[in-house]
Order: sequence, then C-alpha cells, then structure tokens
Amino acid sequence: MFLIQFLFLLASAVSFPSVISTFSGHLADTHIYAIPPVYANALASAGGDPSGYPTPDWCIGGTIESLALIGSSYGVLSISTPGVPIAGTGQTARDLCRDINIYLANLTSSYPESIDFLYWTQKQAIGIGFYTSYGDLLPGDPTFKDIWDKLESYKALAFLHPGVMDVHPKFISDFLPQPIIDYPQATTGAAVNIVFNGVVSNTPSIDIILSHAGGTLPYLADRAWGSLLIPSIENRSAVDVATATAQFKNFYYDIALSSSPTQLNGLLQNTDPSHILMGTDYPYADSKLIVGSNAEYLAFTAAHPEIAPSVLSESAQALIRKHAPSD
Repeated sequence: MFLIQFLFLLASAVSFPSVISTFSGHLADTHIYAIPPVYANALASAGGDPSGYPTPDWCIGGTIESLALIGSSYGVLSISTPGVPIAGTGQTARDLCRDINIYLANLTSSYPESIDFLYWTQKQAIGIGFYTSYGDLLPGDPTFKDIWDKLESYKALAFLHPGVMDVHPKFISDFLPQPIIDYPQATTGAAVNIVFNGVVSNTPSIDIILSHAGGTLPYLADRAWGSLLIPSIENRSAVDVATATAQFKNFYYDIALSSSPTQLNGLLQNTDPSHILMGTDYPYADSKLIVGSNAEYLAFTAAHPEIAPSVLSESAQALIRKHAPSD
C-alpha cells in the first residue's frame, strides 16, 4: 500500500544512449512535469487539485517548446502533486499508476528522436519521486524504512516534491493555493526529517534533489542543525551537528521558480555549485514565468560564473549518468 503512494517514477526526455551527446551545450530541466489525460481525468473526478492550484493544460509539444525556452533539449519528467494518491491507496491507485506509465511509454514511440520514458522496472527507471508527507507521516518515518532500504539497493536518484498539506486554515487568506507559501515550508520540514531520522545516513547511495531551491532550507539550515546543540534534541536525533550540516550540503537543489539573487546566494552559501540544477516547473509555470525566471538566473550568473549554464549542464550530466540504467 505504501509503495504505490510513496513513489512515482521519473522519466527521461531522451534515451539514455544519447544522454551524453544531448547534454553538450544544453541545460537539463530536472523539474518539469507531464499531465497524461488519465491523470487529468483522475484529478477532475476527485474535484480538482486539493492544493487549490489550477491544473494546466499539457501536451508533449508544449514540453519540447518549453525546453527550448531555456536552451535545453533534455528534461526529466515527473508527475506533480497530488499524484497517484489522488486515487487512494488501493487497486484504483495501482491502476492509475500503471496507466500513467503505459501512456508515457507509448508516447515515446511517437517521438523517438525527442523523448523516452523509462519505466516499469527499476533497471529502466531513471529514478523515483516522493512527496513531503503522506497523511500524518513525513518520509523519514520508520514506516517507510523497507522502501528506503530497497531504494538504497537500487542506488536510486530521488526527487523530493511537496505534497498536499493537511493544515488549518487550508489556504492562507482563504484563497492562496498551498504551493505558493506552504509547499516550500513542507520541503524544508521533510528534508530535515530525513536527515534527523537517519534516512540519509542509512542510504548513502541515494542522491536526493530538493525542489524549488530546497524551500526555506538554505535560510533555516543553521537553525535546524543548531537545535542539535540542545541536549534534549540531540539525544533524540540520529545525527550530530557536523553530520547534519554535511548532509544538508550534500542534497541537490533545483532552481525552479527560485532564481532571485536572494535564493541563489542562499544556495551558494549552503551547498556546492555542482549540486545546483536547472528546473522550470512547466506546465504549472507558464512561458512568461519560465522566461522571466531564466533571465533572472542568467543575470545572476554574470557575477557568479560558478553556476553558469554550462556548469549546471555538466552537473546534471554527471548526476543522470551516475544513476542511468546500464541496459
């Protein structure tokens, strides 16, 4: 039951044999979504996205056009929140998950030069995605230990994305969708949770990408690890200050809708430039947002060449190649 709601597979917008040549000179979008018709129908049947955010129209042609906006020909597709859990945790959810996989697999036959969806088996999938919470449980809860152990055996690439939050009031000012403010906080809490609960320590072969520049983690990391100086907190944590600090730094961070100087400086102060990745949030972010965010990022790189597009491209290439299936 937990596996079906804990994971969603990541897809690649090119086939693995062509990854190296495709990357050359191009950014890789590691935060870009597909909304297959079967998933859109499931959302509509459930009354829409419970986060309050409108579900945009999507097509593969739009995906390819969006990649071109940032000078990319490579994207790692995933399914955004609420994902498969919108259909529950039983057979209906399992069927939805399989239908999404089949749809994306069939899509590749129509665009053999442009996309590839590597799905179904762990040897084929580029990685997995997981959400910041499942009901009342954070992803570092002991309930999910067997799943983390299995992912460690696969040396998985994992993408952490915020999930719908059960908070009160549900919407700030009664109208602001959760992704605007609440989701970055959810990312921060989940990241701290998997560090403090020892998940990151126990899964050294898993690389984790935090969406949207890690939420507020770059600004609160010192507050988090600093709490471990309090004996009553340190005694319950699986890690000490030094370990927590190193593990926060070792996360990968995409910059989807997170390209202001404040956000990018925060990342540079908290992680290595090689752990910063491009992301756009298409189609939930439209072309105006994507172009504006990319322009802001490019302006920043004029004074910070350590995260220039060529660097982000090389970093993504190394990460994807590290986790790409060998057959």
